[in-house]
Amino acid sequence: MKKIFSFLLLFFVLELSSYAFQDVLEGSKVCIDKKTGQYFPYKDGCFALSKRVSSGTGSYSEYYSDNNLFYMPPSNYEFFVDSRFIGFNNDELKFYELKGKDSRLLSNQEVQEIFPDYEIILISKFDKNKKYKMKNSLFKTRKILLLNDTNRTFHKFFVYPESSRNSLEKGLKEGMIKSLITIYGKKNVRLKHFGGDEFEVVVK
Repeated sequence: MKKIFSFLLLFFVLELSSYAFQDVLEGSKVCIDKKTGQYFPYKDGCFALSKRVSSGTGSYSEYYSDNNLFYMPPSNYEFFVDSRFIGFNNDELKFYELKGKDSRLLSNQEVQEIFPDYEIILISKFDKNKKYKMKNSLFKTRKILLLNDTNRTFHKFFVYPESSRNSLEKGLKEGMIKSLITIYGKKNVRLKHFGGDEFEVVVK
């Protein structure tokens, strides 16, 4: 009985110590403290902003106060990480912290702290043939996070096979962060463009 209780206690401690994500989708509202610029999840009585998605192919986020544009962050998917408001740009494969009408690019270390179960692979580490080689055993899964440290953009790129897109993370909508990828066994994963250009993770 003591062993079962200890296991459950450890489980809940781990759960509480991990980050709690809460995403903000189109049509949702967020609150902002106009003095500090700090964003926080919506609740009645706050100064609220409504999220819309821009027209056109970029699908960038726009935040409105009534019908007036308040802020257009450099991201197209946003989520709360505890008290921080984080934006991800699916074209750049980069993460930002959003505050007021400003944004700050997150460092590799900060991204790693948010996603500790993922191995960061920098785009600059792919070879001249746009391949990155890694090892994995036949029956093992391995989580990777592609992070762009170049000026390259990835508009209209998609993960192939689709089954390698990140599984549903706690509070994040599945597939909304293109960088989060799961490697299954020895199956290669590609970041492909509709026009044929691609980056490939080659698994041995």
